Amino acid sequence: MQYTLDGKINALKQISQRKLLNILDKIPGRKDFIVDVNLIKPLEHIIGVAKLRSSGVDKIYKLEKTPIPCTNTQRVFFIQGDLITVKHVCDKINSELTQQNDGNSYHLIIVFRKLGCAMKLLEEEGVYGCVQVYNFLWELISLENRVLSLEFQNFYKYLFVNGDQSYLPCVAKSIWTLQMIFGKPSTTLIQGKYSHLVDKMLDVYYEELGKPSSSESDISCFVIVDRDIDYASTLLTGGTYSSLLDEVFGIKSGYVEVKQPDKNEKPSTSGHYLNNADEIYSQIKNRHFSDVFPFLSSKTKELSAEYQKSQNMNIQEMKRYVSEELSLVAKKKMMLAYHIIACEAIISDMGQRFESLQTSERNMVAGRNHRDCVNYIEECLAMNTCSKYSILRLMSLLSITQDGIPSDEYQRLRMQFLHVHGYHNLPGFFYLEKSGLCIEQPGIIPEVRGAQIANKVVQAVSLPARRSTFGSFSQKLKLFPDINESYDLKNAKDLGFVFGGTYIPVVCQLVHILYKQEISHEDLMKIVPHLSIKYNRNVKTAKYLRTFVVYFIGGVTYAEICAFQLLEKLTGAKIIVASTSISNGNLLMKSYFN
Repeated sequence: MQYTLDGKINALKQISQRKLLNILDKIPGRKDFIVDVNLIKPLEHIIGVAKLRSSGVDKIYKLEKTPIPCTNTQRVFFIQGDLITVKHVCDKINSELTQQNDGNSYHLIIVFRKLGCAMKLLEEEGVYGCVQVYNFLWELISLENRVLSLEFQNFYKYLFVNGDQSYLPCVAKSIWTLQMIFGKPSTTLIQGKYSHLVDKMLDVYYEELGKPSSSESDISCFVIVDRDIDYASTLLTGGTYSSLLDEVFGIKSGYVEVKQPDKNEKPSTSGHYLNNADEIYSQIKNRHFSDVFPFLSSKTKELSAEYQKSQNMNIQEMKRYVSEELSLVAKKKMMLAYHIIACEAIISDMGQRFESLQTSERNMVAGRNHRDCVNYIEECLAMNTCSKYSILRLMSLLSITQDGIPSDEYQRLRMQFLHVHGYHNLPGFFYLEKSGLCIEQPGIIPEVRGAQIANKVVQAVSLPARRSTFGSFSQKLKLFPDINESYDLKNAKDLGFVFGGTYIPVVCQLVHILYKQEISHEDLMKIVPHLSIKYNRNVKTAKYLRTFVVYFIGGVTYAEICAFQLLEKLTGAKIIVASTSISNGNLLMKSYFN
């Protein structure tokens, strides 16, 4: 039986289910299942309540600070292995043990990886002897069509901020599973320090766990990249509906909560799953936001016309309508209302500042009007019109596009930020600088007063500036779209559409180049830093690369996902986007300042 590409993706869910059920089956009898709050939504993508009950799960609780009213003697904690969560579980177990609940048994299922520090903490807290510990690594989770994620939200912080490489084997294992399902690709591109480490681990897994049985592959090219290849795509504000929905509300595991006003003027929060079952979302997610309201308006008119038509039906037509169409119409009406409310909330949150924000971002990326960009950041700080994460994004974007911020401006912006948002944020600037995201340009120390005056004149007067590292790299990869009067955001023709024609995401352009074969692989390795290309001798190298898996280590944005889906539409290529998590600029900054 031949399985399609999308059919094989569905196998990932079945593998994750089987691995979890095998663990639960090792714990005989009825049991209470206590889940870390941050793991609930990803877990819902993997397994349903009915299957959990088939393996003896009786009651399901959230892991919270309040006491858990467990009804069974067996407790199964489903948690991440960070020390804070493990300590929380230890406290709950010790609390029960002090109440002389000797008949209870405790089990920990640690997601991603069971680390030695967590085991040591269990021992220090005196519960190691009464707890059975299991390790569970779920496979990549399918959030929507050809979009896969490990849903490891703190992965970027662990790796890029703290330098903790403990979880890289989880990435390598997820890639190993993918290639066991699809086959080893003929061509593999590896970019970045961590991607090369993962590739070495992958070779070890092939030796220890086995290789694909077939020499044929459904994938012609596998691309593994580090997130730091393109910080601009994370920092910029996306212009598509899905990007702005994530920007304003934050989409977690394909689930979004939108605040809805009610009659009593007390906003209520309504949750909604964003997937292929939502017909309206499927049609608007990749549209530029300026085109979303007109589309929703046309759909509203269609529903209204359909309602009017139903008023004039005879009895037989009405019976058929009620049995076959009414539920679908009601569902569409509900979805339409939800997205209209979401659009209104986005406009309320970003409407007044969106245009000026995009103008400032466009200037930064293009390397022009530096003084205006700095003034805009200072104005946002003075007027408090942006969140602290928005300010940090703008400072970081200015830094990476201009090879750092001039010393006097950097010191001034940082001081103003600390005055507004507090000095407890000071360590965050150290970590930003360490990552190269927001750095201070080395200052020029003039020996005479005249040199100081000349330096200020140079900063004040618009002179032809040297091209930054970012600008040179962008020119070589053609990351700046050709904008003219005919550029139409409602009819996307290039990948820069996702940022309103400002910028094309690096990895999307890289895949586009590979598809079109515009640049030889040798020249590509000269342009893109830390890039290497491997060829699989056991698989016939495809003359044309048409099927891709792109794996981001450190997170992928909705803007990049949209650009890949547009590339599929424009070229006919098949692209699977995979990542450790779905990210955005706010989450990136929170990794440094939380």
